[in-house]
Amino acid sequence: MIQRKSSVVWAVFKAMVAITLMLSGCTQKQDDGNLMVFHGSLRDEVKTWDPATAYDSISLTVMPMVYETLYQYDYLADTYKMVPLLAADMPHVSADRLTVKIPIKRGIRYQDDPCFKSTQGKGREVKAADFVYSFERLVLPSLKSPGRWIVDGKVKEVKALDDYTIQLKLNAPYPQLTNVLAMTFTSPVPKEAIDAYADKEGNLTDHPVGTGPFVLKTWDRSRRVVLDKNPKFHTDAYPTYATAELQKKGFLADAGKPLPFLDRLVFDVMKEQQPSWLNFMKSKQDVISIPKDNFSQAIVNKVNLSPEFTAKGLRLSIETGMVFYFVAFNMKDKVLGSNKYLRQALSSAINRDQWIETFTNGTGQKMTTALPPGLQDRAEDTQIKYDYNLALAKELLKKAGYREGKGLPVLNFDLRGASSVDRQYGEFFAQQWGAIGVKVNTILNSFPAYLEKARTGNLQVFLGGWALDYPDAENVYQLLYGPNGAPGPNEANFNDPTMNQLYQQMAVLDAGPARAALIKKMDDLLQEEVPWAMGYYLAHYQLSQPWLLNYRSNEILQNRFKYLRINQDVKKRYLSLSNDSLFWAS
Repeated sequence: MIQRKSSVVWAVFKAMVAITLMLSGCTQKQDDGNLMVFHGSLRDEVKTWDPATAYDSISLTVMPMVYETLYQYDYLADTYKMVPLLAADMPHVSADRLTVKIPIKRGIRYQDDPCFKSTQGKGREVKAADFVYSFERLVLPSLKSPGRWIVDGKVKEVKALDDYTIQLKLNAPYPQLTNVLAMTFTSPVPKEAIDAYADKEGNLTDHPVGTGPFVLKTWDRSRRVVLDKNPKFHTDAYPTYATAELQKKGFLADAGKPLPFLDRLVFDVMKEQQPSWLNFMKSKQDVISIPKDNFSQAIVNKVNLSPEFTAKGLRLSIETGMVFYFVAFNMKDKVLGSNKYLRQALSSAINRDQWIETFTNGTGQKMTTALPPGLQDRAEDTQIKYDYNLALAKELLKKAGYREGKGLPVLNFDLRGASSVDRQYGEFFAQQWGAIGVKVNTILNSFPAYLEKARTGNLQVFLGGWALDYPDAENVYQLLYGPNGAPGPNEANFNDPTMNQLYQQMAVLDAGPARAALIKKMDDLLQEEVPWAMGYYLAHYQLSQPWLLNYRSNEILQNRFKYLRINQDVKKRYLSLSNDSLFWAS
């Protein structure tokens, strides 16, 4: 609340605000001039800038700002509606659904870069052949692309019919194709950039050359990523339609205006959550995922922003169903892979209610099937077959040949980071499995190091997680499809003939009863074989500053930064008020 002040105090207050505004303005000018700058954070280092090899949440936070795809999700739609981006129209599909033709826009140019020697460093026009080249890179053995699954066994041929038309020949109908063509894997990459900057394996790790709204300005791997507006970005406009709810929230104020609005994106690498939280609370960061240790400070009754934070003008967004976590077992491991009773025992020893309460403040939802809520053809009223039951866990461990854990080697349990929360995860699971006599060696990793272990299949037991690429059951079950084993997305290396056959049948079907029946069979198999010990579906709580406009929290909307705007006047006003000790009541 605002305190009442005498006229003298009020005069002092106004003078202080004026001085603060002047100082704030000077500081802003000194730091960024008149630039509109977004400040964010990354929880670890960016692993790569190559669309063919990037498949982690850190890299895919920034990469879609530099590279673009044929299609994108309508930013303001209330469903996951696909619209053209680099494509000139939606796909033209033949009657037998096996031939797809896609026209591309004319006049789209790559960013200026010295690799374009024939044009003296000026970015050349994107042609259909560039898309063909990018598809071909996905299957190069030297790259070991985790995106190979989008074409393997599905796409027979990709060719350019002319400079502005791509044709794909398919082995079978591919209902998810348009969604796949919105993934960064399929972004056009100029061969000139590969020739100039790629390493000996062909990876374009540190010098991206794309068509996107931003270009990479600086990259200090362990500290900061800075992206600047692409001065020659092609025409792209803010959406002109939104739901009534979004209209009320002001999301159409920029309707039809050219993108992007921001001049610069700055992401600081902060592996610990608390420094990022402090930055946000000091107004040095524009968006943050609420750390578990600060949840009760910010949230009331699990759905409302606290009065204190509401008074600061902060905005809360909650996203559910797009991310889930589980414990995965490497099915190629000689101890775990051939012993399902051991995997069942480890699953039965996990107290998921305690896991969810400890690490999500009770906001996560127990994962009872591979599919998150909201996806079509998801089985309802399911339960985990090997849920928490210590008596059963001990009996299964005995059945596995390791009564009370005797004779079982110490298991390596890899975490996805090395933060204090990761250490807490290690302690939690060591305690859970220790209750039945199983000992684990907890291994903390940098995120790039963890990804490299996953890519090479060098994991035994590990904390797995998945953010949906697109909202379809196929995108989840491809994580359990044998041919997608490492370096693909099937990090558990689960390769069951029945699961593979069911997946192949399901993947070509549209949503409906026939596909739902196949999914139920796959889920039953997953529950019995336990390549995953089910975890929870994440409820993602994010806060944004009052001056950040057009922000939507959604993991699938990966290119969302081009839609954002900073209201400089509002930002200066809030900064001046928050810095004034007389303004806010203690």
